[in-house]
Amino acid sequence: MRAILSPYASGAHDMRRVCFAVSVMGLVTLASQRARAQEPDTTSAAQRAGFALARLGGGQLVRIHNRRVGRRQGVVVSSSADRLTLETSFWGRIEVPASDVDSLWVRGGGHAGTGALIGAVLGGVALGAGGVAVAKANCEGSVNCGEAGGFVFGLAVGGAVGAGIGALIGSAFPKWRLRAP
Repeated sequence: MRAILSPYASGAHDMRRVCFAVSVMGLVTLASQRARAQEPDTTSAAQRAGFALARLGGGQLVRIHNRRVGRRQGVVVSSSADRLTLETSFWGRIEVPASDVDSLWVRGGGHAGTGALIGAVLGGVALGAGGVAVAKANCEGSVNCGEAGGFVFGLAVGGAVGAGIGALIGSAFPKWRLRAP
C-alpha cells in the first residue's frame, strides 16, 4: 500500500499537474488571436493608406496630409485602394494616389457626450449651491431649513439644463479620427 501512495505523498503527482496546466496555458496563449496581434505589422504605409481609402464612402468629410501639398480637406467623391478623389472648397476636385497619402483623418461625430457631462456637473453643482442659498435665505430661525431638498432640486434641474447646453456646445467641435497610416 505504501508503494502506491508514495508518488502522491512526495508531491510528484501535483508537479505533473502543474506542468500540464502550464503547458496547456502556453499553447493557448501562442494560438490566441490576441497573442498574434502583437506581431510586427509588415504592411507598408502605402498599403495601410490603400486599405483605409477603400473603406471610405462617398460624401464623407476627410483630411489628408502629404509631403508635397500639405493638408487638404474635402468631401469624398470616389475612393479605391489606389486613388482618392476629393471635392475641396478652395482647390476644386483633386485626385490623390494612395502612395502620396501620409495620413488620413475622417470626421466623426462631435464632442456632445463630453460637453453634456461637463455641463451636467457644472450646472448641477452651481444650481445645487444656489438651492442651498435660497433655502437658507428663506429660513426663519429653524434648525432644519431644507438645504438638502434645495440642493437636490438644484442639482437635478441644473444637471439637466447644463447637460443640454453642454451637448450643444460640444457638438459644435468635430472629432477627427486617424485612419491611416
